[in-house]
Amino acid sequence: MRIVILGAGQVGSFLAKNLSYEHEIVIIEKDKDTVERLRELLDVLIIEGDGDNPLKLKEAEIEKCDIMLAVSGDDKTNIMASSWSASVGVPKIIVRIRDRDYLDYPKILERPKVYIVNPGAIMAEKIISLISSPYAWKTETLAMGKIKMLKLKVEESSPIVGNRLKDLGPAKAWIFVALSKNGEIMIPTGETRLEAGNYIFALGVPDVLSKLKELFNVEDSPVKSVVIVGCGRLGLGVAKALSEKGIKVKLLDNDPKRALIAAEQMHNVLVFKGDATDTETLKEAGAESADYFIALTGDDENNVLSALLAKNLGAKRTTVLYTKPDYIDVIEAIGVDRAISVRLSVANEILSLLHIGGVAQVALVEEGRAEVIEVDITQKSKILGKPLKNIDFPEGSIVGIVLRHNEVVIPRGDYVPAIDDKVIIFTLPEALKKVQKIVGQ
Repeated sequence: MRIVILGAGQVGSFLAKNLSYEHEIVIIEKDKDTVERLRELLDVLIIEGDGDNPLKLKEAEIEKCDIMLAVSGDDKTNIMASSWSASVGVPKIIVRIRDRDYLDYPKILERPKVYIVNPGAIMAEKIISLISSPYAWKTETLAMGKIKMLKLKVEESSPIVGNRLKDLGPAKAWIFVALSKNGEIMIPTGETRLEAGNYIFALGVPDVLSKLKELFNVEDSPVKSVVIVGCGRLGLGVAKALSEKGIKVKLLDNDPKRALIAAEQMHNVLVFKGDATDTETLKEAGAESADYFIALTGDDENNVLSALLAKNLGAKRTTVLYTKPDYIDVIEAIGVDRAISVRLSVANEILSLLHIGGVAQVALVEEGRAEVIEVDITQKSKILGKPLKNIDFPEGSIVGIVLRHNEVVIPRGDYVPAIDDKVIIFTLPEALKKVQKIVGQ
C-alpha cells in the first residue's frame, strides 16, 4: 500500500519506520534538519515542505495513495491537508488534532473515511485505565474494549516465584503471552519459570484479569486521591476525567499563568503553583498522602525526579509521561511504578485504525520490541477452516486469544478459525512478516 505521512515528528517518524517494512511510504516534512536526518535513517521518499501546500501534496501524488496520516504538530495544517486529500478521493485519512476546541465543530472534518485522533483523549483514557488496574504496570485495550492486555511485575513476595507456567494450570480466562526479562521480551513455554523482577504480559477479559492480583499477591486499594504535575492540555484533561469519577484531584505547575488558567477552569480541583522537584512544594500539594502521583509535563527528567521524590515522601503509586524511547528501561529499574509514552500511545491508536488486509497492528509493545495484531477472519482469510495445530506459525509468535461472537476463546491446537472470529496474536519483530503472510488475505 502507498501511505503518505504528513509530519515526521516523534509520531510520524515512528510510524514511518514501522510501516516502511511492508508498505510504500512518502513523508512530507517542513523541517530541513529532520528531513536530512530521516533520509539517512529510512528508505522512504521524503518531500521537504509544508503539508498544507497543494503543490507538495501533488508532488507526493496524494491522489494515488491508499492512506493519508496527517500527524504534524500543527492542527490547522493537518485539517487542511486532510480536506485536500478527501477532495481527491483518498480512501482512508487519519488526522491528529491536539486542540479539543476543534472537536466542538465536527463538520470541519465530517467526511467519510476520515478518522480523528486526539492525543489528550487517548492519554486520559490510558491513565484512567491504569488507575482502574493499579496492580498492572501497563494496560492496552484490544478488540473494541472487550479484551485487555496487562503487563504485571513478578515481585519477590509473589507466591508464583519459581513456578513454571504449566504449574499455574491450563489457561481458561486469561493467557500469559510474553515474558520480559532484563529488557528482552520472549514468548514463554509451559516450562518457563517465573523469577522475581520478571514482567509478564497477560491477555484476557477485563473483569477476569482483575483476579490476577490474587495470583501475583499484589495490593489493590481503591484510588481516592491523585496529585497531577502539569497544567497543560493533558494534565487538565486527566484531572477533569478523574474528578468526574469522584476522585480528589490536586494540580501542580511551576508556570503561574498555566496554574491560574487551570484554577479558573477546574472548579472541583485544587491548583498549586510551584516546582514539582522541590520536596516542600510536593508536601504542600499533598504528595506524601496521595494514592497516585502522576507527572505529565513535557520534561522527562523532571517527571522522573518528581515521581521519585513523591514516592520517597509516601505516595503509594507513581506514573510518569516520557518521550525518549531509551528511558523505558531506566524508569523500570529505578523504581517509578509506571511509565506512559505519548508517542507510542498515539501510534498504537493510529495503527489500530488501519486494518490493512484484515490485519491491524493494534499495539506496539515496549517501544516496538513486540507487537499485538488483530486478525479479522473473513472468507478471504488464508487460515479460515484450518486447525491451529496445522498452521505453521513461526517461533517468536503466539495466538493468544480469540473473540467469537462476544465469547472469549483461549485457542488450543484444535481451534479452527471461523468467519467473523477476531484473532489476537502476540509477536516479536522477527516473526511479524511471517505471521502477516500466514494470516493475511
